[in-house]
Amino acid sequence: MRVVVWALLALLALTVLPVVVLVFAGLIRRFQIWRTSRELQRMGFVGSSGETRSIWPRLGVGLAGMVALIIAAGLLPGGPLGRNLASTVVAALPAPTHAPFIPAGTSPGSEHPSSQEPATTHGAGSPPASTASSPAPASSASPAAAGGDNGAPSTVSALPASATAIQLHWASVAGASQYHVERSTDSVHWRVVAYPGAEQTRFTDGKLSSGTTYYYRVAAVVDGNDVYRSDVVSATTIVETPVAPVWISATSSATSVDLVWSNVDGELGYRIERSPDGTNDWAQIGTTGQGVTSYTDTGLASVTTYYYRVFAGTADGGSSPPSTTLSVTTDPSGLPTSEPNAAQSTP
Repeated sequence: MRVVVWALLALLALTVLPVVVLVFAGLIRRFQIWRTSRELQRMGFVGSSGETRSIWPRLGVGLAGMVALIIAAGLLPGGPLGRNLASTVVAALPAPTHAPFIPAGTSPGSEHPSSQEPATTHGAGSPPASTASSPAPASSASPAAAGGDNGAPSTVSALPASATAIQLHWASVAGASQYHVERSTDSVHWRVVAYPGAEQTRFTDGKLSSGTTYYYRVAAVVDGNDVYRSDVVSATTIVETPVAPVWISATSSATSVDLVWSNVDGELGYRIERSPDGTNDWAQIGTTGQGVTSYTDTGLASVTTYYYRVFAGTADGGSSPPSTTLSVTTDPSGLPTSEPNAAQSTP
């Protein structure tokens, strides 16, 4: 607005100032003509004439324009009169109270409106999302819990119970109607394996693999659908050691021995060792595949006693305890002999 007023004032000045200049120039010219006319009249060359134009109307217009220009410049906000007028108006206004504006829904001690983050909800009776991309929701409105201050089960523990089971335990959560036990083998992909009731704080996860690490987290279902998950815990099942194989038979000839033993559940193969005295210098002489429970030791000397033991291989690369030590003597005549020539002894 001030720019527009100043523009109009400039336009007025450009219009009025030339008129004023012309008026004063005309006055000076009129004064010179008047003096010249009087001198000529005194000398008798020119007579008086009444046809002289009046300059007073033009002079009045120029003076009026000058007065208007001065008044307009004084009343503008940047001028002296404008500044005096503005200070007078400001002084007349009441002093501000400086009371802060508090929007609706804001507590008296805060300048920001209160907000609550909505909790993640799930459909009734449906398990929670069991992927790593669905982290445990945090809610400031969660109920107080005996096991944790955010509504999630706390003090969750996982301990191996056997080679195929892990036992979980967690603190109860006040107001929980149900728990969801989630399991993962890589802590990334999750699935619900149990839905214990509100009164249960223990769960045994069975039918697992021996010597395998599993990850768990427990979620509390509060107020129907709101789910609060615990931290992730892990446990490794006990490595299952198969029982030692049991010798069934040993048949010898002059240069070989045929060995047969019992099958062991869960084995991945067998390793056969031989010793010249049954105490020292045990050496591996062969292996068999899974489920193969016989082996023939060839290239032996006749009328010589050999000692044998066998191991069952396990999934973790280990082995079972050794079988009892079996001694077999080769036949001098080359005729096959059997059980009377084989004797077992404990290692």
